[in-house]
Amino acid sequence: MSDAALFDAGPLSLRARLFRRAVKVLIQPIFARADLSVEQRRQKLLRLTQATQITIPRGSHFESSPLGGIDAEWTRPAGAVRGTLLYLHGGAYVIGAPRVYRELTSRLARDARVRVATIDYRLAPEHPFPAAVDDAVSAYRALLDAEGAERLVIAGDSAGGGLTLACLLRLRDEGLPMPAAAAILSPWGDITCSQPAMTAEAWREPILNVEALRECGRMYAGDTPADHPQLSPVHADLRGLPPLLIQGTDAEVLADDARQLFAHAQAAGVDVTLEMWPGLWHVWQLFAGLVPEADAATRRLGAFLGRHLP
Repeated sequence: MSDAALFDAGPLSLRARLFRRAVKVLIQPIFARADLSVEQRRQKLLRLTQATQITIPRGSHFESSPLGGIDAEWTRPAGAVRGTLLYLHGGAYVIGAPRVYRELTSRLARDARVRVATIDYRLAPEHPFPAAVDDAVSAYRALLDAEGAERLVIAGDSAGGGLTLACLLRLRDEGLPMPAAAAILSPWGDITCSQPAMTAEAWREPILNVEALRECGRMYAGDTPADHPQLSPVHADLRGLPPLLIQGTDAEVLADDARQLFAHAQAAGVDVTLEMWPGLWHVWQLFAGLVPEADAATRRLGAFLGRHLP
């Protein structure tokens, strides 16, 4: 069964309005400033994250341990768990790291009753496609060997959302068992950046810079055509994917990536749900603990993933 809706979350909260302005000042320059090197962008994002992670749920535990030969950070909630979530972080395939995501992964761990493995997959431009997909599949294979597909779920945001789909396509094509469910947040599903929202929503996009996105896409693609289905899953045959939840917002340049992925998944017979939250910003879920709409979205993500586990 498939469903799509403009999610009725009511009027934007005061905190959402304030944080929407703040992210434009604090986060957009990390992506948009042409004078910053890739390494400078990575370090600025890490420093900003370390200063803002102040509401991690009590009882959350973090540890570093490799998974399938890939460095990973493990997030465990207080109490028993029902399975494992493989989380693929965002960052346009060139920046980002597991510890940036502790506010989010700790909530998903708590709400879905899972341990979360956030892998530190290889980044472009040092490691172009298919390095990130190879790492995601290696990590999944290791989890599959350890506990079986019925206890596994997978999720990712932004570029990690596209990578989640690429990983699932590779698993399907290699005949490996699929995870029980998948979720993608503000997915970057078309690295050609040719969807209409790239121009139509640029005026109110507080984080992403379209030209910077295009440059990151070129760095990640390397010598591979950007419309390759594992680079831009909007061009993929999505048949055989597990139950899928897509969360996006109508107020970002990737809005049509989410809509197109929903339409293609629906046409392919996937059990897919699309939630389009009005007036927010790219991966607002990272502000869980600070913004009510982020708390509500992460609870829905956790409930969706958890109900597909035994």
